Amino acid sequence: MYVSKENLTWLISDPDAEAGAIETTPETRGMSLLTKQELAQINLRFGPNDKVCITSEAVMDAVLQRLDDEVRRKAIAIFKDKHAFRELLRAMYPELHFEQIAAHDLYTLNLDPQRRYVIKPVKGCFGSGVRLIGGDADLIALGKDIHNELQRNAAIFSDSVLSIDQLIVEDYIEGEEYAVDMFYDSDGQPVITNIYHHPIPDNPAYLHMLYYSSQAVFERLFDPAVRFFEALNQQLNVRHLPIHCEFRMMQDQLIPIEFNSLRFGGMGLANLSYYAVGVNAYHCFVTESRPDWREIWQSRSDTAIGFCIAYNGTQVDTAVQRPDWIKFRRLFSKILLEVPFDYQNQLAFGILYIEEPVDRIE
Repeated sequence: MYVSKENLTWLISDPDAEAGAIETTPETRGMSLLTKQELAQINLRFGPNDKVCITSEAVMDAVLQRLDDEVRRKAIAIFKDKHAFRELLRAMYPELHFEQIAAHDLYTLNLDPQRRYVIKPVKGCFGSGVRLIGGDADLIALGKDIHNELQRNAAIFSDSVLSIDQLIVEDYIEGEEYAVDMFYDSDGQPVITNIYHHPIPDNPAYLHMLYYSSQAVFERLFDPAVRFFEALNQQLNVRHLPIHCEFRMMQDQLIPIEFNSLRFGGMGLANLSYYAVGVNAYHCFVTESRPDWREIWQSRSDTAIGFCIAYNGTQVDTAVQRPDWIKFRRLFSKILLEVPFDYQNQLAFGILYIEEPVDRIE
């Protein structure tokens, strides 16, 4: 395979990873698409001025092995290590308490029974091993449960993506959850390609089912998010780095939860802005163009746009049951695009981009 070195932006995917991202990515001038397998067959390295983005954590190692940019590599390593990330933010959020502990020592924790905590692997993805607990939790049983889950997932992800031996314990952060897709441009300035409200469902099995955006979401998040990203990069000095960021808004303070670098929102989430309002996040990344979100939302003040993952259901036997698309479609006012999945080999039977009256979804 021949890849022109004149094209300095790449999107690297893994066909064996979760569906949705590549199927919905619009054709983007100036960006070359490669699979993980194709990348392995060519002599291609990414220098400090090259732009590279991935669609899944499953591609992370393959890209890092070819990334000749120590500043970006260091930033990615910090974001991937949740303890290092909290240390980086300590001065900005001195009130947040956290500690790293060996997984086999979890039972020794001395927790306040009146408080809630989050326990998760220092390096992780897809919510593997993440638990929300009270201070009176049975730590011995919890440790066994987390250990078993991480051991299963370690067969899929490398130790640079998922750690099974080290955990971080931190205060549970109250408040509504939001996500931001953004990148740092060639000058190290943040460019926001979308902001989403991520309502937390009662059933954690459907945690990532719905993300939506609206004028109100942008008005609440845009300015504080830009200020945060500017302050963050005073420490990192990074360029050409896309990041999918998760936050909580607690008492009007934007608090970072987890950052997934080298990519935008997964399973096609990043492409919601393209199908709903014509903003292609990858085109923005290639050209370093900035969407005028104030103008975009000015004519859509009564509209919300959404991304819905149609999970199979925890009690569904996909060998004998199949999704009822007709019934599912009736849940929505306007479907912009639907993408069916191979439901027998995926956790979901598809994704939808939707448009709803704002008072129906907020």
